[in-house]
Amino acid sequence: MDQRAGTGRMRAPLLAPLLAPLLASLLALLLVSCDGAKRQQQQAAELRQRQLTALLSRCRSQQATVRQQVEGLASSNARLSRLSLQTYIPLQRPLAPDPELLARFTREDQELELERHGQALERWRQADRAGKRRWQEQQQARRGALIAGREQALAKLSQLGVAPTAEARAAWSSCDQAQLQALKSAQAGLVLKRGR
Repeated sequence: MDQRAGTGRMRAPLLAPLLAPLLASLLALLLVSCDGAKRQQQQAAELRQRQLTALLSRCRSQQATVRQQVEGLASSNARLSRLSLQTYIPLQRPLAPDPELLARFTREDQELELERHGQALERWRQADRAGKRRWQEQQQARRGALIAGREQALAKLSQLGVAPTAEARAAWSSCDQAQLQALKSAQAGLVLKRGR
């Protein structure tokens, strides 16, 4: 057993000169890969900065158009809200005959007065129905025009690359770097989630 242990000790010094270059190569490879990862991170950061600078430049060049479309969109939305709050105001109903005045009339005159009032009520109902129908048609036409204006503003914003969210409209209207960067990061996150 002692001889085996002795021969084992002799083999270890023989392997050391062979392992030293191998260990040095592995260490060099490890350093190169760490340096490569660091370089990749730096390149990625530089790319992100160039993309952000380009995004800011694009934002500033189309800021006036974006603001105009955002204001048009807000105006259309506000007018639609106000329109939905409007209600039809009916025509004034004809007053019923005064009972004290009717009491002074003869029976025949009372019947004649009540008949006239009934006819006036029927004319009022017809006129009120027609007025309400015209009002509803006008409201529908206004609503359609406002919705078309809103859709046109949204389409123009989409053509300009502005996402259909309030956050995106605010970021692109102000060309705020932090908001644009957050928006870009959020969009990149959505792309990654969709890819899964």
